Amino acid sequence: MRTRFIYALICTLIFAGGCSMKKEVDSMELPNTKAFQDEFTRSLLDSPEEVEEGYYLFESDTGGYSMLWPKDATTDGSPFYQRNGDGYEKIIYSDASIEDNYHYSYTTTYETYGENLIDSILTTLSGSVGYTGEYKTIETEKTRIYYGKLQEKLKVDDRSATSYNFFSYIVSKDSQKGIEYIYSVNCYDELNRECNIDPKIEENTALYLMKNVSFNKDE
Repeated sequence: MRTRFIYALICTLIFAGGCSMKKEVDSMELPNTKAFQDEFTRSLLDSPEEVEEGYYLFESDTGGYSMLWPKDATTDGSPFYQRNGDGYEKIIYSDASIEDNYHYSYTTTYETYGENLIDSILTTLSGSVGYTGEYKTIETEKTRIYYGKLQEKLKVDDRSATSYNFFSYIVSKDSQKGIEYIYSVNCYDELNRECNIDPKIEENTALYLMKNVSFNKDE
């Protein structure tokens, strides 16, 4: 798990990342954003109207949760999108530009374990991102967030970058639903090019996205 995580981060120094829309918006004019210009990504979104500046609403077809989707983040089919019935959904999505020297990566994994296996879940999460610290608990009205962060220095040939990683397991207080949320950002090269990433701003963004995950109540 650890090796795959490092490999994925290193790949962002080399490559830039980044299936029809849901029926009710097929006939509407598409906004000029990466999310809606990408055929598979827009198939996951209900409306081309931003619910907040820079974000669309993603409402999962599992019926279990919804979250904010960055307007320029895209995904693709398997293995980047996986779903097993109504109890499991994993999405890997990203917004990247070599020209503008940035790479944003998001991984969300929805499950129906809640806090029943929280120790095992956090151990697995820590292993996947290489984290050895403790998790901070953040309370919202409807959720409990187990939150951690770390940064790593990446180097490929004559290029170097710092990857800022913010991750959590978010559980519903009303049901046995939970989401693992990993938010990572880095420049492709901060050694030879200007890098405009501010880790404090990115942490605030990560926390905002995590706090805006919403779980649906069981019927």
